[in-house]
Amino acid sequence: MSLNNKKSEKQLANEKSNRIMEGIAIWASFYRHNPQRFAKDYLNINLKLFQKILLYAMMLNNYFMYIAARGQGKTYLTALFCVIRCILFPKTKICVASATRPQANEVLSKITDDFMKNYGWGSENLKREISYFTVGANKAVIEFHNGSWIKVVTAADSGRGSRANILINQIV
Repeated sequence: MSLNNKKSEKQLANEKSNRIMEGIAIWASFYRHNPQRFAKDYLNINLKLFQKILLYAMMLNNYFMYIAARGQGKTYLTALFCVIRCILFPKTKICVASATRPQANEVLSKITDDFMKNYGWGSENLKREISYFTVGANKAVIEFHNGSWIKVVTAADSGRGSRANILINQIV
């Protein structure tokens, strides 16, 4: 047996790193096409069938409108979409706009008060993804380690300078 066929420790480490990154790319692609599975597998959130369909449609389409009656979970589903999008697509910028700031703050409050506390190990996974958050009257923002962020802007002339990849407009 020849000694020339043996690989150095650096080569072995590089091969292992490449295999890990290929696996991550495969799983990221799978979850990007199946956001409802990501909610269950990573965030430990069980969804009803109509919520799975709506979440899939939100991820798939460039334009999406959800009109529903009170108590159907519009804010909940919007907040879940924001979290999943920010985790699976690094450097995503999301602005939540509303006529009043407290109404727009509800989306971020749902993330910090509900998702980060009520879903067992899923909420621990979400806490590890978030680097900074504050939800207040003057400033409301959630920043992720991968460069994504969600912030609240008022749908008025003062919010015109905000730029984002995704704009969520809440209409009363």
